[in-house]
Amino acid sequence: MPSSRKSILVTASWYPTKENPFAGSFFKEQCELLSREYDVTVLKLNPAVTLGIKYLGKRITGKDIALVNIGEHENFHEYECVVSRPLWYALINNAYSRFMIKRKGIAGIGSIDTKSDRKFWRKHIDRLAAKLGKKYDLVYGTSAQGTAQYAKLFADRSGVPYILSEHSPFPIPGTSMCDTFKEAMEGASSFLAISNDKIRQILMQNVHLKSIEYIGNIIDTDKFRYEPQPHEVTSFLIVAANSFYKNYDLFIKTMNRLTKITDKPFSVIIAGYDANKGYAQNVEELIRKINESDFSDRVEMIPAVGRDEISALYNRADAFVMTSIQEGQPVAPLEAASCGLPIFSTRCGGVEDYVDDEVGRVVGILDYEALSDHLKDYLEGKISFDGNHIHEVIELKYGTEVFIKTFTRIVDSLIGDTDEQR
Repeated sequence: MPSSRKSILVTASWYPTKENPFAGSFFKEQCELLSREYDVTVLKLNPAVTLGIKYLGKRITGKDIALVNIGEHENFHEYECVVSRPLWYALINNAYSRFMIKRKGIAGIGSIDTKSDRKFWRKHIDRLAAKLGKKYDLVYGTSAQGTAQYAKLFADRSGVPYILSEHSPFPIPGTSMCDTFKEAMEGASSFLAISNDKIRQILMQNVHLKSIEYIGNIIDTDKFRYEPQPHEVTSFLIVAANSFYKNYDLFIKTMNRLTKITDKPFSVIIAGYDANKGYAQNVEELIRKINESDFSDRVEMIPAVGRDEISALYNRADAFVMTSIQEGQPVAPLEAASCGLPIFSTRCGGVEDYVDDEVGRVVGILDYEALSDHLKDYLEGKISFDGNHIHEVIELKYGTEVFIKTFTRIVDSLIGDTDEQR
């Protein structure tokens, strides 16, 4: 008997794999939770530029599209796909783009795709859809800057709507917006915003969205609960890959100053700095800086933390510290807050949506003095927080039931109520 559930194809460029199990793990968790309501197929797309001779060999044998099943559960299917693209396409597209941008000077566009490149992707998405062999009611591009164009092509092929979301900085540092990407963004039925700051980032690029829905990040508040573990010394936790915009230098300056302005003992936990391969950079340099810091004798370094262990880590800390330059709606502080930890953060984006004086403190991007002053006040008992209240704030704003209710409202308005099909 065929399933009565509506079917969603999720395109992602950031998703956990065997080689890198930490990358985009929250995307996987989100899709697993959404599979309670829909039949969800996740497709991690990896375009790969290939030399001409190798490409011809792959094209002749049909191996230029390599589709691998990486997970299969009830109502939840995961695939990884490598699409080989000939090197000459990339070179021609780059030269054409430079010429057209110089000639036309299109505001807000950093690159332009050739007609042949557009045709290439339409043809290959058609082939990929045939390999998947399934009809979908809606396409959801979770990491728009990596998959918006593909989400649009899948949707156009099937004549169904598509929606998009984005978690990375917009545009991703070191990249520029492509014309086909802008078209895909503006053609989406809805954009699911994870934070108000993310909306600002996108609108500043002269992108005109049809519909914007604030949805936030989903947090499994049944998994991330306030269950503090007893310990003697107040512990400050940071969970972040060693990327320049996570700004570990500011964290070090903050903690160095804290050792000088208070006599109260405290410990520091630094976690996840080497978890995301390819994203974390210069890890040895970070370790050297920590070893030379004023708090080196009170720090615990944890390169990576499994998803089944992260809740316990939050619950053996007392407060969460984030020193980022830019974020979308960072997951780690949301999870930490769901475990009752107050959040001490820079004004990096997203945290302002839920951190008030009852949840933590937010300071200027580079104001390590204000940040260390707040941590001192917390250490010395001048400010305090109710862990149960902090958990409730996250549950009411970003909990599983709230997220799913909002998501289904948006999706069902586009493709019909699943209950009507049962």
